[in-house]
Amino acid sequence: IITIMPKKIDHDERRRDIARAAITVIGEQGIDNTRLVDVARAANATTGTITHYFEDKDAVLLAALDHVSQNILAMLRTPEKPDDLVELASLILPVDEENMRDWRVWMSFFSRAIGDPALARINKAYYDEFRDGLAAIIRYQQREGLLASHIDPAVTGDAIISIIDGFCIRATLEREEWPPQRQRAQLEAMLRPLLPKPEKRRSRKGG
Repeated sequence: IITIMPKKIDHDERRRDIARAAITVIGEQGIDNTRLVDVARAANATTGTITHYFEDKDAVLLAALDHVSQNILAMLRTPEKPDDLVELASLILPVDEENMRDWRVWMSFFSRAIGDPALARINKAYYDEFRDGLAAIIRYQQREGLLASHIDPAVTGDAIISIIDGFCIRATLEREEWPPQRQRAQLEAMLRPLLPKPEKRRSRKGG
């Protein structure tokens, strides 16, 4: 007798697959035109599979938003991140198809959050995490002597987020006008003044 063992399914990975599929669809069609059948097709699944893992379309869309957000948070927390904060921030610029898609997803939720208090609270929670992650990096770099001690970590973290949000939205909507080189130059011009190095102490001559 040959016994065929059922295939083990990694349910967490399956949810991530569906979230990634939703990101692809939202990036191409916009959030209002995204249907569960489109997500199922992109995930090589059925709509029944989608509803097995997620209660409804809104739950799928929130999973897509969370996937994009967790990618950014993971980048802030990884030990292998660049020491230079401007270089770190450049990793999320919409300079390639993947980052452009993620920015389209992020922007798609802005308009929804305006009229949805629950989604607005979720967005705020993500931004708080982004700010806290940046503030932790700034405090670490201050202790290591890489950044000036007078910088306020939380205020500077919020400023960095606001700057990136502002011109990356334009870069996403005006892709032809904002090639990668211009994006990186703009980021350098806007962030570098916020991140001064410690002043070198002048040596005293004479006795």
